[in-house]
Amino acid sequence: MNTLDMTFEFLKYGKNTLDLYRKIERNSFRSKKVEKDLKFLEICKCYGTIPDFIKFRVYCPTFQTTRTYRSWCFDLLDWEIDKQKKKIPTIKKKLEDDTTLLTSCISYFDSKCLLSLNERNMEKKLCKVDFRHNKKLTKLGIDLNKKVDKNKVIFNFSDRILSDEQKEVLSLGFDYCIPPSTIPHNQFFLCFEKLCHTIKNCEIYKDRWNHITNSISTVAHDTYKKFKCHVKGIHTPYPSLTPLIALRDDNNIVITKPDKGRGVVILNRDDYFSKLNTILSDSSKFKPIMSDTATHLLKLEDKLNRLLRSIRTSIGEMTYNLLTISGSRPGRLYGLPKIHKIGQPLRPIISAIGAFNYNLAKFLVQLITPLTTNEYTIENSFSFIKEISDLKPLRPVTMVRHIFENLLLFVLRFEEERSGQVKGSKDL
Repeated sequence: MNTLDMTFEFLKYGKNTLDLYRKIERNSFRSKKVEKDLKFLEICKCYGTIPDFIKFRVYCPTFQTTRTYRSWCFDLLDWEIDKQKKKIPTIKKKLEDDTTLLTSCISYFDSKCLLSLNERNMEKKLCKVDFRHNKKLTKLGIDLNKKVDKNKVIFNFSDRILSDEQKEVLSLGFDYCIPPSTIPHNQFFLCFEKLCHTIKNCEIYKDRWNHITNSISTVAHDTYKKFKCHVKGIHTPYPSLTPLIALRDDNNIVITKPDKGRGVVILNRDDYFSKLNTILSDSSKFKPIMSDTATHLLKLEDKLNRLLRSIRTSIGEMTYNLLTISGSRPGRLYGLPKIHKIGQPLRPIISAIGAFNYNLAKFLVQLITPLTTNEYTIENSFSFIKEISDLKPLRPVTMVRHIFENLLLFVLRFEEERSGQVKGSKDL
């Protein structure tokens, strides 16, 4: 229906009907715009960003970097979100009443044509609203085009049904974190104390040890003060963590990462531990210890420390102090699901951080690694891709590994068929 036809129709129904239609146009656009404005505000809140219209002037510009100012701004943002939420039901109720009144005043065919025309006109206006919101978000440092597809990075194999808010937060990945609200004083300065202790044992720094430690102390205190002031000026968007808190409190699921690639995998806790117990039941790889765990660890620590004492003069005092161990803990076993396989089997991984031989293994890796690399070794998959990309074969080639695997599968199938035929002949 064009403008001329619409004018003709309203001349037939009268000016009151035209005013009613214009009112429906305004309320339709207004209801959709309020929903998009609400979505814009919730995105800002989720990313911990303050929109420009929320900010207010203060007598001292430096006050805008304080935590108090940001907390007031986020209170205003919450108030604006609540205000927009309350508008939506009222506008929709008016729109529904006006639409019902319009359909009762005109014919069924005319009402369908007019409402369809209203939808098309409203979509054009909403495109401008979306463009304006995306422009504002980009100016605030939020690029929604870089967001990943939630269904491609979240693999839910559990019985729990995830909400859209939970998927939105989980899609940010395991690297997503919030800034700390407090700084652990002892843990912060412990690193600098260990540095001073290491320098003290070096012969070349003995004459300048006091000067070096004073400089390190000054750097540590200045850094602590600057970092503490920076943390005070950060406002953490706690409401966005509500979906994660609900998942954390669910004791029936396990949230982990996949064996290959990046993403988030959710499994039923019973299935996860059942697969781990199956791995641990393999007696060729694991065996239970008969003694107490603490007693067993002390025995291993004493054995390693006795070995280090016997070669103390050869490795040096600093290396000896680095490798000597006390207060160790056992390795921690966990599994990473292989999502590309049927049944999602687990790849067992033992984290040896804090184990009795962890420092010794790190020390030996530095010595052994140069001996294991040569022209035929590849560092990682990226270097492998670069190697094969640089090849320029004159004719099509095939990887030998694939040929060997196909040949091996053929031999295995042949042996199975042959053994089956022989067995069948004996039965006959």
